[in-house]
Amino acid sequence: MTPVRAGGFAAGPGGYALSAMAQTTELRLPADRSYLVVAKRTAAALATVAGFDMVSVDDLTIAVSQAFENAVGSLEQSGCLTGEVRCSFKLDRSGFEVTVRSTVSRDAETQAQAAALQAERRRRAEAAQLADAAATDLALRLMGLFVDDSSYRRDERTGGLRVRLTKYRVS
Repeated sequence: MTPVRAGGFAAGPGGYALSAMAQTTELRLPADRSYLVVAKRTAAALATVAGFDMVSVDDLTIAVSQAFENAVGSLEQSGCLTGEVRCSFKLDRSGFEVTVRSTVSRDAETQAQAAALQAERRRRAEAAQLADAAATDLALRLMGLFVDDSSYRRDERTGGLRVRLTKYRVS
């Protein structure tokens, strides 16, 4: 069977169209746990369209869920009242990469609130922070079990978190 070509796209696994170039989609959501379902369903839909099997889609969804939860949690731990979580989905011939990143809002009101909360943040018990950090570290390491490659980095200045998840195609 010959692949169907339409507008530069060739039929990929499962008959879905894949471009020769990488495709990236970004989703910006408020840093609120109630938006977790949006991030999970977007990841599942894009992975399905990319031709991944259901087991791979489920694994990726679990990892994205953990990444989103920890991104929101990292902002809460830093005392940030508002922020956003950006989910970037990159599809290319080798696989599907998801980057989940939490960022602090930069408007003047948010900066004033953050400055007022900075003193409170310093008063937190160090033992509680270490326990939270250890639990987050464990959750992020476990998240890596569901994807082929993962990494994460915490921005000490803002409290934001960046998680990169990759699911490779089976040749």
